[in-house]
Amino acid sequence: MTYDAIIIGSGFGGAFAADHLVNAGMRVALVERGPWRDTAPVRAAGITQRSPLPHGVHALTHLVRRITSPLLPAGGLSPHAHGLFDLHLEGDMSVVASSGVGGGSHVYSAMNTRPAAEHYWDQRADGISDKTMAPYYGQALARMGARAPRHGEGIPNFTGDRFSGHALLHADKTLQQPEMGFRFERGAFRSNSYFGSADGSKVTLDELLVAPAMSKGLDVLDLHEAVDIGRSARGWRVTLRHQGTGGYRHLDAPRLLLAAGTLNTMRLLFAARARGNLAALPALGLGFSGNGDMLGYWACNDDGADYSLGTPCHGRFALRADGETPYLTSFGMNGIDDLPLPKILRARLRRDLILVAMGADEANGVARWRSGRLSLHYNRDANPVLARISATFRQIAQASGKPVRSLRRYPVTVHPLGGARVADDPALGVVNASGAVHGHPGLYIADASALPGAPGSPPSMSIAAWSLHVAHGITANT
Repeated sequence: MTYDAIIIGSGFGGAFAADHLVNAGMRVALVERGPWRDTAPVRAAGITQRSPLPHGVHALTHLVRRITSPLLPAGGLSPHAHGLFDLHLEGDMSVVASSGVGGGSHVYSAMNTRPAAEHYWDQRADGISDKTMAPYYGQALARMGARAPRHGEGIPNFTGDRFSGHALLHADKTLQQPEMGFRFERGAFRSNSYFGSADGSKVTLDELLVAPAMSKGLDVLDLHEAVDIGRSARGWRVTLRHQGTGGYRHLDAPRLLLAAGTLNTMRLLFAARARGNLAALPALGLGFSGNGDMLGYWACNDDGADYSLGTPCHGRFALRADGETPYLTSFGMNGIDDLPLPKILRARLRRDLILVAMGADEANGVARWRSGRLSLHYNRDANPVLARISATFRQIAQASGKPVRSLRRYPVTVHPLGGARVADDPALGVVNASGAVHGHPGLYIADASALPGAPGSPPSMSIAAWSLHVAHGITANT
């Protein structure tokens, strides 16, 4: 098969790019290391080879795909090739990511937002700005069918209703709720969040973009992991390893778009450079960010509460007395009924909450490649937003009388970004304003690794908007 473009990764970067390129008449191969997930929409699309979400007994086998760390062998540990989560464990910054056709859309909180950071795209590189990127955000949000939850809709545990009249916490109309990729009119309010949405209540990219594009010629190679990239006579060559058979194959095309997720895109670039397949990329690894993420466990233990019900995220809220509250969201133990846990523990977990706070950190982390392993270097003390979030958690605990526990000294992010950021100067960034890698025509980056900094809010739509910007540039110049 002769392709016009190869895309590695099927999350918000890869799926949106593939959709646009295929609709423009290009022949595209979409490479995904994970499987199709066994959900109602995927079954309805006629996909026969599916893998279960980590529900029920499959929680013991299909939860974790790979664990990596500078302390582990170069290939990491692989509990199950069809696992849903990848874990990178490190003292400076640990990362939780996902694997499967549709990428992070299976496990994300369905919050579709524009950047909270002001002038996010301005003065990053010639040819991009908040104004030029705005239409792509509009396209992505419209395609997701996203809308914000509204007061009085009867949504279980919605912060806009739950904190109405609260003396110290609020989620009133002065606080803009995130638009959500959730089917409010017919969606179920349970088992729809970070362990996947089996019934399709949450909008995921496999059924929204990838499967429909197959009818227009998109070739999806699931369970194929890209292990090497380099030049070829046609432009670019990708070496793939099948996750089931272990066999290898090669694909060639004049254009290669990396959208494998921040850590995996950096791994491919670092490894290719180490093997001499890429020329020097002096800025590779610079500008790594965790988007100011901090997770807290709010041990509410509220009698009669079942916080496991609701949308994938319960919504935003803030402290009434704090004018600089970070982007603060509330989650229940959504999907707890799908896990094989003792009944008494499950009942307790339903009464507690998870807090996820974000804020624009300084994007001053650095990723390095040593002995075939990726290592992340991130100075939490050089990112004041983390201290502000810790203070907010303490205030919430004081306001509620219920403890909020967090790993302040061991940052964890579900939103890794940067490391191959956009900038005009190759000494400062890996890609130019069109997403093309400096000095490597035909090689593009379409995922969060190219983002210029932390948006301070969920980055899914910033990734999608960037991907659409890159894809439109390719078709406009074809």
